[in-house]
Amino acid sequence: MASTEVDSRLARVVIPALDKVIKNASWRKHSKLAHECKSVIERLRSPDNSSPVADSDSGSSIPGPLHDGGAAEYSLAESEIILSPLINASSTAVLKIVDPAVDCIQKLIAHGYVRGEADPTGGPEALLLSKLIETICKCHELDDEGLELLVLKTLLTAVTSISLRIHGDSLLQIVRTCYGIYLGSRNVVNQATAKASLVQMSVIVFRRMEADSSTVPIQPIVVAELMEPTDKSESDPSTTQSVQGFITKIMQDIDGVFNSANAKGTFGGHDGAFETSLPGTANPTDLLDSTDKDMLDAKYWEISMYKSALEGRKGELADGEVEKDDDSEVQIGNKLRRDAFLVFRALCKLSMKTPPKEDPELMRGKIVALELLKILLENAGAVFRTSDRFLGAIKQYLCLSLLKNSASNLMIIFQLSCSILLSLVSRFRAGLKAEIGVFFPMIVLRVLENVAQPDFQQKMIVLRFLDKLCIDSQILVDIFINYDCDVNSSNIFERMVNGLLKTAQGVPPGTVTTLLPPQEAAMKLEAMKCLVAVLRSMGDWVNKQLRLPDPYSAKLLEIDDRNLEEGSHPVENGKGDAGHGGFERSESQSELSSGTSDALAIEQRRAYKLELQEGISIFNQKPKKGIEFLIKANKVGDSPEEIAAFLKDASGLNKTLVGDYLGEREDLSLKVMHAYVDSFEFQGMEFDEAIRAFLRGFRLPGEAQKIDRIMEKFAERYCKCNPKAFSSADTAYVLAYSVILLNTDAHNPMVKSKMTADGFIRNNRGIDDEKDLPEDYLRALYERISRNEIKMKDDGLGPQQKQPTNSSRLLGLDTILNIVVPRRGDDMYMETSDDLIRHMQERFKEKARKSESVYYAASDVVILRFMVEVCWAPMLAAFSVPLDQSDDAVVTALCLEGFHHAIHVTSVMSLRTHRDAFVTSLAKFTSLHSPADIKQKNIEAIKAIVKLAEEEGNYLQDAWEHILTCVSRFEHLHLLGEGAPPDATFFAFPQTESGNSPLAKPNSVPAIKERAPGKLQYAASAVIRGSYDGSGVAGKASNTVTTEQMNNLISNLNLLEQVGDMSRIFTRSQRLNSEAIIDFVKALCKVSMDELRSPSDPRVFSLTKIVEIAHYNMNRIRLVWSSIWLVLSDFFVTIGCSDNLSIAIFAMDSLRQLSMKFLEREELANYNFQNEFMKPFVVVMRKSGAVEIRELIIRCVSQMVLSRVDNVKSGWKSMFMIFTTAAHDAHKNIVFLSFEMVEKIIRDYFPHITETETTTFTDCVNCLVAFTNSKFEKDISLQAIAFLQYCARKLAEGSVGSSLRRNPPSSPQGGKGGKQDSGKFLESDEHLYSWFPLLAGLSELSFDPRAEIRKVALKVLFDTLRNHGDHFSLSLWERVFESVLFRIFDYVRHDVDPSGEDSADQRGYSGEVGQESWLYETCSLALQLVVDLFVNFYKTVNPLLKKVLMLFVSLIKRPHQSLAGAGIAALVRLMRDVGHQFSDEQWLEVVSCIKEAADATSPDFSYVTTEDLTEDVSNEDETNDNSNDALRRRNRQLHAAVADAKSKASVQIFVIQAVTDIYDMYRTSLTANHMLMLFDAMHGIASNAHKINADPLLRSKLQELGSSPESQEAPLLRLENESFQTCMTFLDNLISDQPVGYDESKIETHLISLCREVLEFYIDISCSKEQSSRWAVPSGSGKRKELTARAPLVVAAIQTLGNMGESLFKKNLPELFPLIATLISCEHGSGEVQVALSDMLQTSMGPVLLRSCC
Repeated sequence: MASTEVDSRLARVVIPALDKVIKNASWRKHSKLAHECKSVIERLRSPDNSSPVADSDSGSSIPGPLHDGGAAEYSLAESEIILSPLINASSTAVLKIVDPAVDCIQKLIAHGYVRGEADPTGGPEALLLSKLIETICKCHELDDEGLELLVLKTLLTAVTSISLRIHGDSLLQIVRTCYGIYLGSRNVVNQATAKASLVQMSVIVFRRMEADSSTVPIQPIVVAELMEPTDKSESDPSTTQSVQGFITKIMQDIDGVFNSANAKGTFGGHDGAFETSLPGTANPTDLLDSTDKDMLDAKYWEISMYKSALEGRKGELADGEVEKDDDSEVQIGNKLRRDAFLVFRALCKLSMKTPPKEDPELMRGKIVALELLKILLENAGAVFRTSDRFLGAIKQYLCLSLLKNSASNLMIIFQLSCSILLSLVSRFRAGLKAEIGVFFPMIVLRVLENVAQPDFQQKMIVLRFLDKLCIDSQILVDIFINYDCDVNSSNIFERMVNGLLKTAQGVPPGTVTTLLPPQEAAMKLEAMKCLVAVLRSMGDWVNKQLRLPDPYSAKLLEIDDRNLEEGSHPVENGKGDAGHGGFERSESQSELSSGTSDALAIEQRRAYKLELQEGISIFNQKPKKGIEFLIKANKVGDSPEEIAAFLKDASGLNKTLVGDYLGEREDLSLKVMHAYVDSFEFQGMEFDEAIRAFLRGFRLPGEAQKIDRIMEKFAERYCKCNPKAFSSADTAYVLAYSVILLNTDAHNPMVKSKMTADGFIRNNRGIDDEKDLPEDYLRALYERISRNEIKMKDDGLGPQQKQPTNSSRLLGLDTILNIVVPRRGDDMYMETSDDLIRHMQERFKEKARKSESVYYAASDVVILRFMVEVCWAPMLAAFSVPLDQSDDAVVTALCLEGFHHAIHVTSVMSLRTHRDAFVTSLAKFTSLHSPADIKQKNIEAIKAIVKLAEEEGNYLQDAWEHILTCVSRFEHLHLLGEGAPPDATFFAFPQTESGNSPLAKPNSVPAIKERAPGKLQYAASAVIRGSYDGSGVAGKASNTVTTEQMNNLISNLNLLEQVGDMSRIFTRSQRLNSEAIIDFVKALCKVSMDELRSPSDPRVFSLTKIVEIAHYNMNRIRLVWSSIWLVLSDFFVTIGCSDNLSIAIFAMDSLRQLSMKFLEREELANYNFQNEFMKPFVVVMRKSGAVEIRELIIRCVSQMVLSRVDNVKSGWKSMFMIFTTAAHDAHKNIVFLSFEMVEKIIRDYFPHITETETTTFTDCVNCLVAFTNSKFEKDISLQAIAFLQYCARKLAEGSVGSSLRRNPPSSPQGGKGGKQDSGKFLESDEHLYSWFPLLAGLSELSFDPRAEIRKVALKVLFDTLRNHGDHFSLSLWERVFESVLFRIFDYVRHDVDPSGEDSADQRGYSGEVGQESWLYETCSLALQLVVDLFVNFYKTVNPLLKKVLMLFVSLIKRPHQSLAGAGIAALVRLMRDVGHQFSDEQWLEVVSCIKEAADATSPDFSYVTTEDLTEDVSNEDETNDNSNDALRRRNRQLHAAVADAKSKASVQIFVIQAVTDIYDMYRTSLTANHMLMLFDAMHGIASNAHKINADPLLRSKLQELGSSPESQEAPLLRLENESFQTCMTFLDNLISDQPVGYDESKIETHLISLCREVLEFYIDISCSKEQSSRWAVPSGSGKRKELTARAPLVVAAIQTLGNMGESLFKKNLPELFPLIATLISCEHGSGEVQVALSDMLQTSMGPVLLRSCC
């Protein structure tokens, strides 16, 4: 029951309207209406009636559509009674009656008094509301302007209303009504209002569909933006404001009601809009309105094209949709989505209508439908973009609309088609891959690639389309991946870039064009903008993917990319306002894309496509080679079946050449043709249908034999598939020929007399095994052929599509383009027929079958590399040519912007070649190399260079060189403009080797110098040279400058002021990242190198900038700074060694400045940065040949020390290396200057040297060692040695680094032993590293040619060891002996000349020092000092005894008597001093060494015995000169061998004497074992000497070589006698002393053996027969002398035998008696032997014999 309050509120709206209706109603015609109105008024005014109807009414219990938001509601019957007069009044067609009724209905809806759904398929309430809406819609037929506006207001209010929901046919009726008002109204305001209402309604429907709610708030549209593109020019601001107020007022009224109702909570959240199924009365066929002609076209389009695509997606339909492929049934359970679908479909249908030319109103309807579609697509939400239902609707309806409208000659239609395509590409591309792949070339590229005779307006529309397309950076990359990298798709991106290039370049010369010059200029400019936009888009994309800062993208349209994540797909943006411009970011690719981009896979696909296209191109020229190429590239298999499949399916093949290849009779071609024909399935096909299908893929060749082979195989295949068709294959073969002839006859316009059906029948008589085919069959065949020509797939190509390189042909789009694009003068193509649509559908099906269905969303930046490969060359040409040829400021700005973006992309992607191409081109356009030609555009190019350096510095890498070269040239010209003299006036040119050549004057210009000195002189030089590097300008043959050239130059130099200060490039270098700063420094060094090496105009601009940027970047982290300095270091070294002294001095002074600055920074311990920083000084000091440079370096380093000594840490190393190099310098002043500084460092700053790093001390020592070798002043060497001693004292004191301080005592106990062990230096790396350079340096001085230096050095060395050796551990001593002391003797131990002649020392031994002098002075002194040192520290170093002994032995072994003598003397001295402390083991080492020395010094005369000189001497007269030379050489060798043997013999005598001395000193300390080892050594000497003495041949040869008869004597007689005598003495003393280990029997055996040996030797000589006849001197004299010399030894042997005990003598008598008897009978040279024999016989042998006889 309705309340009184509600009645009054409702009555206030209804009663006044009904009163007006009654007032204006005709009593005769509208009496019933007036009665209904009065009845309703009475009921509403009656306060007693709580309800207008009786309670018993059956309708009273059903809620009605009227309500007021309160507790009470009107029933359905009540609502119907109240609304009935309003509906009837609206249907009267009387304006005065209709107007108040419609106004009342609008107010009821606006105030929310009407609620529910208006849908003719719904229940009673829905039907009532549907009737209400239908009545209102019909009111516009009254053709009244005011009523039209009221109807629009009411309908918009109804659609906008929250309480009243319009669905289904009611919604479509509203749309049609507004559409009709827009077309039929004569009032411009009403038309604009109708259009705005349509837009607002569409936005509401789709916004509610996206939100899935009828209560979602909607913003009013912006009417001003709807006036484009047609209405805006015709409308005035008042109309726009009026319409805007109309829309806004309605929306605000609805919002007010909605907000009020929300506060009361009367509206539900879904209000019944989400039913999952349609009401049972719904008829899907009616819903789709499939009887419409255009709808039939669309349904045929969808069924044939997309059915196969949808089959694979069954069960995947989202959003609560139930979709069936059956054509007769389509259901959408969600009403809001159904409404959106119906509206979208209706708009598509309206846009597809093709009105006749004379009906502009219908054309306006077509345009507004397209505009509405454009707005809907631009504002499409996620559901619209992702739902399969809506994507299907786009494919089913919108694509057909685009197809029909793309060929329109009306520019607004074409423009709207492009806008719709833009929305599809930008927002729907993931779901419409195949469709975009067709429409983009068809609509955009077709127009773009028509350069010569385009439609200007169409071309401009397409160019603006492409410009908008580039705003979203993701689009171009996605297009490239999905089309340019798809083998079955057109290269859209590549064709787009090339088309833009051709447009930007203009119409080729000599080509006829329809364009006017202003039109061509506008097109070129627009194309240039598009190319710039393409590059900008690519740059934006890579910036977002890599998260790079984008300094210029802020100037573009604002794009919301807050949710963009690196490497992920772009996400959906917010919805834009209607008509806002229609461009937003890409949709959520995560929802739409079915694949992501993989760089490797994309690269493979791209490479595959390029190679396949190359193979197709080769095939279209030479088929056989093309097939071979494709097989070799693995694009086609090598079997005939695979080749046939390729020929059948591949796009882009020349069909004529395919036919020629199939007709070849070669084996492979024949097999391929058979496989090709066998691939067809003709079963059940009519004969002409089979031929059509067969001949669609190729054109029959021209040769009859080829045709014969092909048709023969075709006939066989047809009969095999249809065995009952003909009696034999011959019949099919002949009939096939006949059909081909008939086709040519019927459809060739050149054939005038056409074949009739009877003629055709007559021609085919008897072909079926001499029987006739049925006449009806042949007649039907004739009719079909005559009516429908047999064509290839691509017949009817236009001229543009017949080009073999055209991408449309490669993709099979040729026919599509010919169908859609009308030929000139052919009206038959103005409207698309059903046949053509079907033909188009077949093409789409083929493309859908071939194309890859997966859509790839780009995410890997590597993909951009492939895009750059495609577009960089066209871009470079597009920007370079206009920039070079045009002076237009706009063109220049565009070209420079394009260069900037191109360089950005190529730099970020590290595409070095492409980047350098752009950078070098841009640098060339600065014209800085030719300043006389500079124009304003060149100034702009210079500014672009500066901007490039500032914004792209982090990615330029090697391209920095070109940038900095331009900067260098600019600064050069800038200085010339200011009148400053060039740097060349201050620098000398290359000098001579002496380095003293005067400064050379730079080249001057005589023609200018006389007239205008100063500024003009230098400027003229720039004009002549053309560049600062001295290269001439092409075309200038002389060095004269014209006045005009000078005037141009001066004015151009003034232009440079526009650029401003370029120093910001260098000051901002500190903003570069770690890698970029290194590239920057490398490039700057290279440019500076070129400047400085210029032969005519050396400059230091870049060198000064190097100092600046090093200063700016000195605070970078150490690792980065080290890398920077590594580059700068090499640069300063190169420049510091320059032949131009002034430049080298400037470089070194710059390096000094940097070093002083760097040394201000404090360095922590154990770092090496200062050392690395100062290395250039070291290298230049070593390499430079200029005295001035080396002296400058010394002074620079001295200044650093004096001013920054507190901060110097690791830099000491480089400083000492510099001083060390200076110590070896050939100029005295440098040596003195450097030593003076070293002296100051050591005296004043010694603590600084080692406070942080111990290695610095070693460097200092090495430096002092170098000064000790100074050849200029002996005092320097002596002072250096003194400083070395000072350093040693500091080192021993522990003043060199904390780590080198002596270890504390290991224990407080231990008495004397503990005291000696305390404070030892250990053998640690630090000690060795510090001590050894010092000691080794002193050791090396032992070879100095100056005796005083040698003496002092040895003294300091051994004093140091003696004074500080008590701190050395044994291990340290061991290293000292091995590496320092023993090295003094290395040379003499290995390389001394045995002849004693002077020789050069390989270790620095100077030839100025005589070898004997060194041996007698230095070596002997050194050996003494070594022995003294060993003796002094014997307790510590005694384990080194063996090594010391081996030193002596090694000297003894040398074939030099003096050297061996020194070694023996040192050995004896060592034994004398410390022998008493030796243990048995040590004595064993001593004895072993002596034995080794004795064995090693055995004389060797074997060389003498092997040479036979007798024959040579006797044949001397017969020899020639060469023989004489050989003989003399051999004699020298013999004499040298004899001298060596004699020297060794003398050494062995020394050894014997030394052994005797040692034995005498320590006889009691030696054991028997030691004595026997000495005996063995002496006996070996004796035996070898006797062997030599007893060799008659040797003695004979020695006599021949000798000059006196004395050579008859035994050569080693003394050595033999002394060694035997020593042996006998040892044995006698052993027997008498009987030391430890004495074995009597063993000793006696040795003694008897020795005596017998001595007697036998004597007897052999004494009793020998006459000597050889070769003796020149009588033997008697020599024999007697030898016997006399041997007599004492024999006497000693006889006495020894006589002194034996009786038992021992008797025991050995049997052996001795024959010798004694023989000895008695021998000749003796002396009576001593006889006396000794007599005594022995009397005392020993006589008694024994007598007793034995008794």
